Amino acid sequence: MVTSAEEADNTVTFLLQDEDHTMGASLVDVLNRSSNVVFAGYTIPHPSERKVQLCVQTNGEVSPKDAVLAAAETLAKMCDSTKKLFRSRFEEFGNTMQE
Repeated sequence: MVTSAEEADNTVTFLLQDEDHTMGASLVDVLNRSSNVVFAGYTIPHPSERKVQLCVQTNGEVSPKDAVLAAAETLAKMCDSTKKLFRSRFEEFGNTMQE
């Protein structure tokens, strides 16, 4: 679940419930590759809580919300590509073991 915690101009802090460093770091990496993103960073408020505060500032050409949605779509495509490559290599490995 995502909620917008804070909003000012082109900067929004999103609260990602039930997430951890895996999602926070991955989204920040993809966001920082965008030419429309000025800043992206995250914090975990407390180690015992599964919450990520994701701060995104854009240049105004896109909204922070749209930047996060685009980054999430890109991340999903990256995961699909990695999964396909893994399955392909795993199948190749299985075939060589049978020979």
